[in-house]
Amino acid sequence: MTVLLAALGLSLSAAAHRMPLSMTTVVYNEVSGSVEIVHKLHRHDAEQAMLEVIEEPGADLMEVPVQARLALYTEAHFQIARVVNGEPGQPLALELVGAELDGDYALIYQEYPGQLPSEIAVRDDILRDLFPQQVNRVNVTTEAGTQSLVFKRDDGWLQLVLE
Repeated sequence: MTVLLAALGLSLSAAAHRMPLSMTTVVYNEVSGSVEIVHKLHRHDAEQAMLEVIEEPGADLMEVPVQARLALYTEAHFQIARVVNGEPGQPLALELVGAELDGDYALIYQEYPGQLPSEIAVRDDILRDLFPQQVNRVNVTTEAGTQSLVFKRDDGWLQLVLE
């Protein structure tokens, strides 16, 4: 019985461990005429990252300056480029809109004026430079549906053909 309870406790604690994961959505907004990009990071992961990036003990995402640093970090670690001759070209000029907390998540907003090119390359290094086990999913939604890219380990640029 003790062995069964110990095994059950071990499996519950293993199941409770959350994998570091971020989710980014990329959607064209017809009303604004721009592409809206929303990065959703688990708050705990974002706070741990800010502790390492700004090297300030007690960095708290409730503070606007820390949210701003997270937004700048995210901006530097996420890119979309037009594919030229099968290779990523110059990254598009994404505009940083802001950041906020929503429960257990930090949301970072970016925007691209206009529509995306028909072939894009995406690079999502958010938190992957700090946490080797980090996995980032990018969902790009067009009229034809949603296509996903998953970044892990040493992934660099990944490409999509948008229809």
